Amino acid sequence: MSNLKMKEAALVYLDRSRGLQKFIDDCKFYNDSKQNAELGNHVLHHPLKAAQVFQSINIVLKLTHLPPLPSYALDLCEFPLDYTSQRFYMMQGIVIAMTTVTKYTQGARFLCSDEACPCSKGFQYIRVHVPGATESATVRNDFLCNLCSSSLQEDRKFRVLGDKQIIEIITTKALHAFQGYSKNLPFRFQSFTIFLRDELVNKMNIGNEYKIIGIPTCVKSSQTAVCIEANIHTHFFWISDNFNCLFSLTSVSCWKFTAILANIFASQIVPPGTYNLLKLCLLMSLVQTSDCKKELENCLDILIITSDTLLVD
Repeated sequence: MSNLKMKEAALVYLDRSRGLQKFIDDCKFYNDSKQNAELGNHVLHHPLKAAQVFQSINIVLKLTHLPPLPSYALDLCEFPLDYTSQRFYMMQGIVIAMTTVTKYTQGARFLCSDEACPCSKGFQYIRVHVPGATESATVRNDFLCNLCSSSLQEDRKFRVLGDKQIIEIITTKALHAFQGYSKNLPFRFQSFTIFLRDELVNKMNIGNEYKIIGIPTCVKSSQTAVCIEANIHTHFFWISDNFNCLFSLTSVSCWKFTAILANIFASQIVPPGTYNLLKLCLLMSLVQTSDCKKELENCLDILIITSDTLLVD
């Protein structure tokens, strides 16, 4: 029987057994706009409690976007950051560092150490990772049985591991510091730690700008730090009309577009002296260095005028 005929037979069975009508009635209940609005509001503002509504061991709520309202945006330049509400925020920044992928505990099974206790068997104590929690919140040796107060021991055969990666981002406003806008004013830009887990790892590149949706949390180790448990991230890029026009005009050459950009912007973003050193190297590469007197007659004279102190060995 083909897949289509199998679906038709299943639909006929549901219709005859009145299961189809029950399914339609259930859909009407969930299609109520008020019901969906209340559930959506609960997910956005109380995501950890919302995961428990579905009555499952491990529910991970994945968002597609947040409402474009100021209350959902987290500016990395503003202080203090709101990390006490435990709800979703959207932030934007440039990746400046990342770690290799390591393992973390997604879930673990614990048993009561007292063999006479009913909780010494079965799956009475299952601990799973929740956004913002550290490894010690899922696995440690001081958990107690709720029934007899004996210590709990982990059954390592049932430990479930996942992938974890830590990245650091800075706000795009930090780039202004390298363009001379804050030359006479004191400033400091603090990087922000982002935790990526499972399917989100190895999908970011250093230097790219991303929009990240996640839950802020406060991690207490040797120093108290605010970080984000990422729920979803998207690559953010924007090209102005002027750049598109410039690219179309110079697309006939394989080097003209990059040469124009380097000539316009390089002196503003590289350390003093580096850009002039680059130009000097390019000019010197045109000079013929052969010992033949005939070729020395066609040498190129170079005149360099610059305000930067430059020493060439």
